[in-house]
Amino acid sequence: MTRSTRTPLQPCKDAVLAELTAVGCSADNPVDLYLVGPTLIAAGYSQQEIVSTLDSLAYDKRLEYVGGNRVRLPR
Repeated sequence: MTRSTRTPLQPCKDAVLAELTAVGCSADNPVDLYLVGPTLIAAGYSQQEIVSTLDSLAYDKRLEYVGGNRVRLPR
């Protein structure tokens, strides 16, 4: 039996990354989290789920906090 690599946060991770990409987030264009937060909340994710997801993505080096409530997607 194989173990699944999907975590309980995976749907939220997918949603966060999709929203960041949709608003043009990149290594050269950090975005304010206030641009994506309302959409994620409207999609049914709690603030705690979103924060945990952002921390997990930062730990995995899939995004970086750059200050001022902004993040960027590294190259």
